[in-house]
Amino acid sequence: MVSIPCPSAGDRSPFRRPAEPAAGLARSTTPATRPRRSRARRLASSFAFYVGQVLLLGGLFMVYRLGRSVADGRQDEALQNALNVWHFERLLDLPNESGIQRLALHSTDLLEWANRFYIGVHFPAAIAFLLWVLVFQRAHWPRVRNVIMLSTGVALVIHILYPLAPPRFLPAVSPDIPFVDTGVVIGPSAYAAPGAEAANQYAAMPSLHVGWAILEAWGVITILRWRARWLAIAHPVVTALVVVITANHYWLDGLIGGGLVYGAVLLTRPARWRRLTDVTLAPARRVRAVLSPRQPALPGIPGQAVPRPALVEPRPPGSLARVLPPPPATATVGPATATVGPAAATVGPIGPTAGQVAPDPGSRPPLSAPPVSAPRPGAEGAGRGAPAPAGELTTAAGYGGAQG
Repeated sequence: MVSIPCPSAGDRSPFRRPAEPAAGLARSTTPATRPRRSRARRLASSFAFYVGQVLLLGGLFMVYRLGRSVADGRQDEALQNALNVWHFERLLDLPNESGIQRLALHSTDLLEWANRFYIGVHFPAAIAFLLWVLVFQRAHWPRVRNVIMLSTGVALVIHILYPLAPPRFLPAVSPDIPFVDTGVVIGPSAYAAPGAEAANQYAAMPSLHVGWAILEAWGVITILRWRARWLAIAHPVVTALVVVITANHYWLDGLIGGGLVYGAVLLTRPARWRRLTDVTLAPARRVRAVLSPRQPALPGIPGQAVPRPALVEPRPPGSLARVLPPPPATATVGPATATVGPAAATVGPIGPTAGQVAPDPGSRPPLSAPPVSAPRPGAEGAGRGAPAPAGELTTAAGYGGAQG
């Protein structure tokens, strides 16, 4: 017999429990080795995840640097665009960057500090913020990663399509615009270090110094729950002032850089991001569905998928008995007679008549018509050759006879 285990009263889990290990595998799945293996598997998975994310961001940075170099060599176009931006800001009545720099020129210490801030804070702050989110705030990492990838990708496209010279280059084309290159006059300069000559200085629009500073402030304020988190707003404010007084960016550069980050934050909201990915990945999913292997076919039936086994197999009605059609009028069955005692009783034709139900050969006989057995020899009131009592009729045919 096959015993079927039944769930106990306290087992209310909707999932199936794993099978018990075999006796030969007991040594490899002991409780002492199981946590060790799971810990090693988690460490390997985490290491692979961190390495993959670092390689992804490193590749993005390399593509960004390569794209900025594509915009290099278009100095005339970049200088003309700088004049256009300058006049457009005057139409918008934005504060004059040269006037703000003129105020800062009263303190060389302030400008030297601003130059060092511009050189030494941008990339270290961004790397520290990304590592903090990746290692300690992993639940927020996907959205932060998507925001920085979207904003930086769009900024790269703008760098390529619209080269722009910084404000410190404007006196070369318009002497009436008084700007001072504080990196050259006061120092230190971001483009005097070894290897800095490969940097593209004609990619001022948009300002990723301001954009990434806004991204870092948004991340700190969104992730943390301390009251002191609002101090992170000072980072983009100070960065915007630094890029202006050092004549590296316009107000409009910072506004567009911040707008890119704001747009990426709106796009990466969970509900909107799911809809966006569903639309963009729909063609790839369709191709994958076409190329994916189909279910195995039944033997002998090409193209027929294997059906799922049914939990309950209902038996079709009428399987235990079938109704025979009425026999033709010309078909006759010879009469059978049974003689009990001195009297003779004639029994009708043996076999089913029209409309009767014949038992199936492979089924049990119906319980409603048990066969009538003859009295055993030696029973009380009946001897060999003695007539049956009145009211009883015993057929010699056994089961299948009928009473007359």
